[in-house]
Amino acid sequence: MAREIAATVREFRRADLAALKALVHKTIATCYPSHYCVEAVRFFIAYHEEAAILRDAEIGRTLVLDKAGRILGTGTIVEDEIKRVFVDPTFQKQGFGRLIMQQLEEAAARRKVGAVRLDASLPSKTFYDRLGYATIEPAFLPVENGRRLEFFKMRKTL
Repeated sequence: MAREIAATVREFRRADLAALKALVHKTIATCYPSHYCVEAVRFFIAYHEEAAILRDAEIGRTLVLDKAGRILGTGTIVEDEIKRVFVDPTFQKQGFGRLIMQQLEEAAARRKVGAVRLDASLPSKTFYDRLGYATIEPAFLPVENGRRLEFFKMRKTL
């Protein structure tokens, strides 16, 4: 039996940018089409461009889940907002998303943030429900061709 290589959560480095973007875009392309229209999927991919990833990493804290030099997950916190939490679809449902969220919540608590908020996509809402997030309200953004991107504003007291 092959030895399992442990995954570790570490700080994002500028050299991770291409791999992180590829992970986010792959996850969107794999998991979102069964929940969203093509226009919404395109919006998500454009929204998570390199400049946005770098900006959030500079003003907040971005973590990556590294397993033997391969980035399998990521998450960011900017002030009290958790953003861009993604796990490679091949490695979902193995506790990696929970691990990333735990690290982000702990970072917020150390900074004396009393509650965190996030926008949950349709495919991720159940995940956040299980982590104790409360839905504040359903929301949407208009996207091209008169279509809508629906999501949920959520919050958790730390």
